[in-house]
Amino acid sequence: MQRLLFIFSCIILVILFALQGFQPQYQLPTLEQGEEEVQFPEGSGPEEALNEIYFNVDILGVQEVTTKVLVDEFGLSSSHWVSVHGQYTNGRFGIADVFIIRPRPGHEDDVRECLETIKLARMNLFRNFDIYDSYSLAENGSIYQRGDYYILLMIDNEDEVRSILRTYIPR
Repeated sequence: MQRLLFIFSCIILVILFALQGFQPQYQLPTLEQGEEEVQFPEGSGPEEALNEIYFNVDILGVQEVTTKVLVDEFGLSSSHWVSVHGQYTNGRFGIADVFIIRPRPGHEDDVRECLETIKLARMNLFRNFDIYDSYSLAENGSIYQRGDYYILLMIDNEDEVRSILRTYIPR
């Protein structure tokens, strides 16, 4: 009986190795490929960053930020930016908002004001409806510039998010 079990387990192992293959399916990064040398096509940096940021976010109700959302929900003018990226929550389960906007040339101050307007709107939403300390996160949200983009962060793990953005959005 033990001999049969041993033979059966050996056959299973051989089959697993044969089906799996002996070579890795991906190439490991080498020392020559530093993070600074990675070039992203236009607009893919923010999208890749958002995918990594929201990979571990457990809050329900996360929605994509689009020009239509900014115009309809926040009353902003779309004439100030070239592109918009981001994710935001509907507020029922907390807040985890990241807005990334690339301004048109000469409209940098307007985009900063737009992000301030978004921040104030989110603070007003959570003033009487504070779920999971959302009001504090909105109030302490930070607006800053990274490369060609202006960024608003209202998320719990802001330091980790900034690190991810540094990886995907060059200075």
